[in-house]
Amino acid sequence: MDLEELLEKLDIESPADLVYFEQFADLMESPIDIPFETLGLLIEGMDPIVLAELTSGYFEDILQFVPDGEDEVYTLLYNINTTLQTMAEGGEDETLRLFAEELYKFRSWYLLEPNVLCINHTEGTEEEITLFEALTNYRSKNFTDDDFVFDFEGVFSYQLDEYIVSLGSLYNEGYDDDDSDDEEDDYTDQDDEE
Repeated sequence: MDLEELLEKLDIESPADLVYFEQFADLMESPIDIPFETLGLLIEGMDPIVLAELTSGYFEDILQFVPDGEDEVYTLLYNINTTLQTMAEGGEDETLRLFAEELYKFRSWYLLEPNVLCINHTEGTEEEITLFEALTNYRSKNFTDDDFVFDFEGVFSYQLDEYIVSLGSLYNEGYDDDDSDDEEDDYTDQDDEE
């Protein structure tokens, strides 16, 4: 799928038109194979502030449906959200590329990889489903008679690299190597003291 096909799927004419929650949710939840290059081109063409807001809104929505007592799952999703927002807010080419890489990894893990064991006590079945399906089943639990139990152990294979958060934060804070020249160096050469 190239960028033009993805834009058509999202019913927009350019990446800058991706401004609504529903469009972003379509991007995140449509089970189509989106190559990294295509996703990267889409992200590069978006307004970074809008991208950060859409990311935040989407994660706020899915965090509401993490089952009670699954604090580790909640924390993992919260940390992914924080990382993505930080990179989007950086607004630099490098941080947006990192955002696209992390979003691509997240989307594959969240939407396409069966990593949650779902036990349906109502039907007496067990199956491996995606985290997206698990949260959707949990969300619909109040409207159906299904009695679901989830084992989320498989989701913890997701690796969130700390260096990505650090790099995103540096860009976000407007870090500039020249700033360090104005600060006194705390290091004292021992030869100077003698």
